[in-house]
Amino acid sequence: MDTTALQRIRANFLKSRAATFGSALGSIGAAVCYVALLILLYLFVDLLVWKGEMPSFRQMTAARQREFADEWTKRPLEERLDAAKRLGLPEAAAQRVASVDIAPTPAEWELRWQANICLTLNDRVGRIAGSAFLQENSPNDAFDTEPRLGILSLVVRERNRWTGKVVGSFAAWNDWTWRPGRLGAPNTTYLAGLFILAIGIALIRGLFTNAVAYLAASATLDTTTRLRRAIFFHTYRLGSLAVRTSGPTEASGLVVHQVDAVGKALEAGFIAPYRYPVMFVLLFTLILLVKFWLAASFLLLALLLWVIGGQVAAYFRNEVRSGTHQAETAMALLQESMSLLRLVKCFQMEHFNQNRMERHLAAAGRANWRRLRGEALARPLLLAVGLIGGLALLFLGARSVLAGEFTVAGLSVLAVALVSLVAPVVGWLEAARKLRRGREAAAAIFEYLDRRGEAAEAADAEFLPPLTNRIEFRSVSLTEPGTGRMLLENVSFAIPAGAKVAIVGPDATEKHALVYLLPRFLDPTSGEIRIEDRNIKWVTHESLRAQVAVVIQHDLVFNDTAANNIGCGDPQFNLPQIIEAAKLAHAHQFIERLPYGYETPIGELGHSLRPGERFRIALARALLRDPSILVLEEPPGPVDEDTLALLDDTLERIRHGRTIVFLAHRLSTLRDADRVFLLKEGRLEASGNHHDLWQSNGLYRRLQIVADSTLEPVGK
Repeated sequence: MDTTALQRIRANFLKSRAATFGSALGSIGAAVCYVALLILLYLFVDLLVWKGEMPSFRQMTAARQREFADEWTKRPLEERLDAAKRLGLPEAAAQRVASVDIAPTPAEWELRWQANICLTLNDRVGRIAGSAFLQENSPNDAFDTEPRLGILSLVVRERNRWTGKVVGSFAAWNDWTWRPGRLGAPNTTYLAGLFILAIGIALIRGLFTNAVAYLAASATLDTTTRLRRAIFFHTYRLGSLAVRTSGPTEASGLVVHQVDAVGKALEAGFIAPYRYPVMFVLLFTLILLVKFWLAASFLLLALLLWVIGGQVAAYFRNEVRSGTHQAETAMALLQESMSLLRLVKCFQMEHFNQNRMERHLAAAGRANWRRLRGEALARPLLLAVGLIGGLALLFLGARSVLAGEFTVAGLSVLAVALVSLVAPVVGWLEAARKLRRGREAAAAIFEYLDRRGEAAEAADAEFLPPLTNRIEFRSVSLTEPGTGRMLLENVSFAIPAGAKVAIVGPDATEKHALVYLLPRFLDPTSGEIRIEDRNIKWVTHESLRAQVAVVIQHDLVFNDTAANNIGCGDPQFNLPQIIEAAKLAHAHQFIERLPYGYETPIGELGHSLRPGERFRIALARALLRDPSILVLEEPPGPVDEDTLALLDDTLERIRHGRTIVFLAHRLSTLRDADRVFLLKEGRLEASGNHHDLWQSNGLYRRLQIVADSTLEPVGK
């Protein structure tokens, strides 16, 4: 597989270079905003748990009390004494609180703690915050014994960690996070500010996400449109596609399905390389920063559970695939058993076929059970693995919280961040699948676009006048592009101007290839085709195709109005001319009966026409251009007698002055032909009139017997 094909599409068809930069910037911004929301979640949960209250000395665990004792001892005596005095203590009491040489009472420990809070707030936030604490900590406040100062509570509790410095800096620049509201209600302003900030960040993240989606969709749409246009124009440069009806189908599949896969890959390529890795790295970093050892322990446990559960889930997914394949095989055999009605009745195989059907039913039951069991167990197993990991997180986190080593807010953010890790992982895997499918589709598209176009017009091409002399095939050979199959080999014959000839043979592809050479849908591999003694390689496409009109069964009508189906939207043909051509082809009568006459949409998405009516529309299209050479493929299926009579009348009226080449299916056409050419395995097997070939060629007789039996007119 060409792994650079998708890169070629980006290089050759992607014109919006700013979309790549914009997608990267937007993806990074959206990821940063999501992490910022998790940080706000931490602050919100911390506010709900602590209510902004400053912890007291007696509320701390023994480990935290010892940690504070060491911290107090390390502070300079001047700082300790100044802080004690700011509490409003007498000189002797302040000296006793500041001293580290005497054993303090529980009340003195509490005073030391309050003094340390004041010093911490001075260091981390500013003296205004320390003064606010002293004011809120006034012993005269009988209703609120614990000061509630919003985020300052978190600053004090996290004072010896890096988070304390970060939160302190944030509080220093945003005093609304700790100042009371207008009515003195504690934390109200802080709570409202958190919600306003969260809404703002959510809106910004939404703008980033929508901008990325818009840029990716816009660039992808522009690229796929250019790609579809390139395939469309290249299709008309590839004459080889005219040989088989599957040729346009291949191009249609590329335009619809393969380009769609490339579009999804391009869109994933705008988003996946930036959004998912950045999101994963930021979330993973946040998880480790919240509580390194707890996060590391949980991630190792989750990895172990994922490996074990993932292997078991992969086994059941394989069961689903195998069961589905076996069930399809069993159902195909069961369908075959049900289609053997005539064979069973003829050879009295009822008992044998019933036993055979029972075996297939049992096999289908086993296969479907295997598939259903896999579908029933694979997803629940993965969910169970995730549930076990979540319970393990709760257990480890709860132990840390009870031991005073972790906070409820930290546990909440850790849980949300761990769950959020699933999104970038799943998104990256889905993007990888789209990219893999896009590379395959891009390789198929470039294999098509890299094919050499045939039947190019020469720079000094001449104008071809109407046919007055003859058409001549001189040693024409044709190899089918792509397969190398020899469609025509050394074919030579001549058709006089004004003749009515028929081409017959067992292989429809060979017959189509022969007549497609006339309008130069493709060029012969060797040999030449001459019209008016001019090699058609050296005449203009426009003049050649003005003289050669082709009516082939798989290109009779398209989805548009009846008028546009005949006139093909060419402004040189007005409605009266279109009507005259329709009358000549005996299409006018049924067109007039359509709901909107000539403005009635017909084709697959429009009004449905019968085969004979579709053929007459196509014939009118050809006659409107008054060609001197007319190639007609007769309807291959049963046609009603009225249509056949109208077709014969049309051909009788238009044959004068025209050379008509039939791909004949009717015996009456062969009888009326001036000459019949029989193709077999790419060679001209025989030629002559119908009577001579019927007498001398067994293959010709067999072909006509088969054709006559399958093309019996309706109502005959």
